[in-house]
Amino acid sequence: MSGFLTAEQMRAARAMLRWEQDELAEKARVSVKTIKRMESTTGRMESRSDYAVKKALEMAGIEFLDGDDRKRRGEGVRFQADRTEKLRETIVANITTHFPGTLKYAVDEDPELFDRPTDEVVEVVMTKLGEELRSELRSTLNKREPTTL
Repeated sequence: MSGFLTAEQMRAARAMLRWEQDELAEKARVSVKTIKRMESTTGRMESRSDYAVKKALEMAGIEFLDGDDRKRRGEGVRFQADRTEKLRETIVANITTHFPGTLKYAVDEDPELFDRPTDEVVEVVMTKLGEELRSELRSTLNKREPTTL
Protein backbone atom coordinates (compact mmCIF):
# COMPACT_ATOMS: atom_id res chain seq x y z
CA MET A 1 0.00 0.00 0.00
CA SER A 2 1.06 3.57 -0.53
CA GLY A 3 2.18 5.66 2.40
CA PHE A 4 -1.28 7.06 3.07
CA LEU A 5 -3.69 5.89 5.72
CA THR A 6 -7.37 6.66 6.22
CA ALA A 7 -9.07 7.31 9.54
CA GLU A 8 -11.30 4.30 8.91
CA GLN A 9 -8.27 2.03 8.40
CA MET A 10 -6.66 3.41 11.51
CA ARG A 11 -9.74 2.81 13.67
CA ALA A 12 -10.23 -0.69 12.20
CA ALA A 13 -6.59 -1.64 12.77
CA ARG A 14 -6.71 -0.39 16.35
CA ALA A 15 -9.91 -2.36 16.96
CA MET A 16 -8.39 -5.54 15.51
CA LEU A 17 -5.48 -5.21 17.93
CA ARG A 18 -7.82 -4.30 20.81
CA TRP A 19 -5.76 -1.19 21.48
CA GLU A 20 -7.12 1.92 23.13
CA GLN A 21 -6.13 5.29 21.69
CA ASP A 22 -3.59 5.87 24.44
CA GLU A 23 -1.85 2.56 23.69
CA LEU A 24 -1.54 3.40 19.98
CA ALA A 25 -0.28 6.88 20.90
CA GLU A 26 2.39 5.37 23.13
CA LYS A 27 3.54 2.85 20.52
CA ALA A 28 3.61 5.47 17.75
CA ARG A 29 5.19 8.05 20.08
CA VAL A 30 2.55 10.67 19.39
CA SER A 31 -0.01 12.30 21.67
CA VAL A 32 -3.49 10.92 22.31
CA LYS A 33 -4.78 14.23 20.96
CA THR A 34 -3.02 13.46 17.65
CA ILE A 35 -4.62 10.00 17.49
CA LYS A 36 -8.07 11.50 18.13
CA ARG A 37 -7.52 14.15 15.45
CA MET A 38 -6.30 11.57 12.94
CA GLU A 39 -9.23 9.22 13.63
CA SER A 40 -11.75 12.01 13.05
CA THR A 41 -10.27 13.02 9.69
CA THR A 42 -12.04 12.19 6.44
CA GLY A 43 -10.13 10.84 3.47
CA ARG A 44 -6.46 10.02 3.28
CA MET A 45 -4.16 11.51 5.86
CA GLU A 46 -0.85 13.08 5.02
CA SER A 47 1.04 14.10 8.12
CA ARG A 48 4.30 13.45 9.91
CA SER A 49 2.40 11.45 12.51
CA ASP A 50 0.77 9.30 9.81
CA TYR A 51 4.04 7.45 9.18
CA ALA A 52 4.64 6.78 12.90
CA VAL A 53 1.11 5.49 13.45
CA LYS A 54 1.15 3.32 10.34
CA LYS A 55 4.54 1.88 11.30
CA ALA A 56 3.36 1.06 14.85
CA LEU A 57 0.29 -0.74 13.50
CA GLU A 58 2.35 -2.65 10.92
CA MET A 59 4.83 -3.69 13.62
CA ALA A 60 1.87 -5.19 15.48
CA GLY A 61 0.97 -7.31 12.44
CA ILE A 62 -1.50 -5.15 10.52
CA GLU A 63 -1.45 -4.96 6.72
CA PHE A 64 -3.09 -2.02 4.97
CA LEU A 65 -4.94 -2.66 1.71
CA ASP A 66 -5.31 -0.27 -1.21
CA GLY A 67 -8.64 0.41 -2.78
CA ASP A 68 -7.07 -0.10 -6.20
CA ASP A 69 -7.02 -3.90 -6.36
CA ARG A 70 -8.44 -5.74 -9.35
CA LYS A 71 -11.57 -6.82 -7.48
CA ARG A 72 -12.35 -3.21 -6.46
CA ARG A 73 -12.90 -4.15 -2.83
CA GLY A 74 -11.88 -0.78 -1.44
CA GLU A 75 -9.39 0.17 1.22
CA GLY A 76 -9.11 -1.98 4.30
CA VAL A 77 -6.95 -3.70 6.85
CA ARG A 78 -6.16 -7.29 7.73
CA PHE A 79 -3.68 -9.20 9.81
CA GLN A 80 -0.49 -9.95 7.90
CA ALA A 81 -0.07 -13.59 6.91
CA ASP A 82 3.26 -13.46 8.76
CA ARG A 83 2.58 -11.11 11.65
CA THR A 84 6.25 -10.91 12.69
CA GLU A 85 7.69 -10.06 9.26
CA LYS A 86 7.84 -6.26 9.75
CA LEU A 87 9.29 -6.69 13.22
CA ARG A 88 12.01 -9.04 11.97
CA GLU A 89 12.80 -6.74 9.04
CA THR A 90 13.12 -3.76 11.40
CA ILE A 91 15.40 -5.66 13.77
CA VAL A 92 17.64 -6.81 10.89
CA ALA A 93 17.73 -3.27 9.46
CA ASN A 94 18.74 -1.91 12.88
CA ILE A 95 21.54 -4.46 13.20
CA THR A 96 22.90 -3.78 9.72
CA THR A 97 22.71 -0.04 10.34
CA HIS A 98 24.65 -0.27 13.61
CA PHE A 99 27.29 -2.79 12.54
CA PRO A 100 29.57 -0.50 10.44
CA GLY A 101 29.55 2.18 13.14
CA THR A 102 30.34 -0.40 15.80
CA LEU A 103 33.33 -1.64 13.81
CA LYS A 104 34.61 1.89 13.28
CA TYR A 105 34.18 2.73 16.96
CA ALA A 106 36.04 -0.45 17.97
CA VAL A 107 38.93 0.33 15.61
CA ASP A 108 39.06 3.97 16.76
CA GLU A 109 39.45 2.73 20.34
CA ASP A 110 42.03 0.10 19.38
CA PRO A 111 43.69 0.67 15.98
CA GLU A 112 45.42 -2.72 16.27
CA LEU A 113 42.14 -4.57 16.87
CA PHE A 114 42.26 -6.59 13.67
CA ASP A 115 45.83 -7.66 14.39
CA ARG A 116 44.58 -9.62 17.39
CA PRO A 117 43.51 -13.28 17.34
CA THR A 118 40.11 -13.90 15.73
CA ASP A 119 38.38 -14.89 18.97
CA GLU A 120 39.43 -11.63 20.65
CA VAL A 121 38.20 -9.54 17.71
CA VAL A 122 34.86 -11.38 17.72
CA GLU A 123 34.47 -10.88 21.48
CA VAL A 124 35.23 -7.13 21.32
CA VAL A 125 32.92 -6.50 18.35
CA MET A 126 30.05 -8.61 19.75
CA THR A 127 30.29 -6.92 23.14
CA LYS A 128 30.17 -3.44 21.62
CA LEU A 129 27.41 -4.38 19.17
CA GLY A 130 25.38 -5.98 21.94
CA GLU A 131 25.63 -2.87 24.09
CA GLU A 132 24.45 -0.61 21.28
CA LEU A 133 21.63 -2.85 20.08
CA ARG A 134 20.08 -3.60 23.47
CA SER A 135 18.34 -0.24 23.79
CA GLU A 136 17.41 -0.13 20.09
CA LEU A 137 15.90 -3.61 20.31
CA ARG A 138 13.95 -2.72 23.46
CA SER A 139 12.60 0.36 21.74
CA THR A 140 11.59 -1.62 18.64
CA LEU A 141 9.91 -4.36 20.66
CA ASN A 142 8.00 -1.86 22.78
CA LYS A 143 6.29 -0.53 19.63
CA ARG A 144 4.50 -3.79 18.95
CA GLU A 145 1.88 -5.84 20.71
CA PRO A 146 3.29 -9.13 22.05
CA THR A 147 1.98 -12.04 20.00
CA THR A 148 1.83 -15.72 20.71
CA LEU A 149 3.68 -17.58 18.01
